[in-house]
Amino acid sequence: MTHDAVFIENKRKYLFCADQHGMKLLSDVMEQSSEKEFFRFEEEPDWTSFTSFLEKQKIGSYLYVSLPKSEIYQARVLAEKLGFSEETAQFIGYGENVVRVFCSRCHSINKTVEEQREILCQQCVLELSISDHYSKKHNAYLGYAAKL
Repeated sequence: MTHDAVFIENKRKYLFCADQHGMKLLSDVMEQSSEKEFFRFEEEPDWTSFTSFLEKQKIGSYLYVSLPKSEIYQARVLAEKLGFSEETAQFIGYGENVVRVFCSRCHSINKTVEEQREILCQQCVLELSISDHYSKKHNAYLGYAAKL
């Protein structure tokens, strides 16, 4: 499920950072924006260039980022490190929601689709029950042994 970008009025400048599909999702908001600047992601995200782009921005800028859900977390982390907050940015993810699961035995990260509640760890083959506990440190839900 994708949520739509919402236009926020009276900002100094609007920053639009997206790939080709993301730019389409942001087009309605772009039309309403006066002073704007763009950063386009190519096939593989260039996080160094994205960071440099954000570092050059001034206070009062409002950030819109639209990327696949698998990439949106990285963009949010970088933007937050540079001072963008929930009040100064919107992150619009699209596509399949891949869930990251941290294995409690071998500490590897596994990826699965959102609907699954149990998976096998790809490294140690432990059957994991996916909990509701989310680790910001690992950007993953915690997976515990499903059967003891």
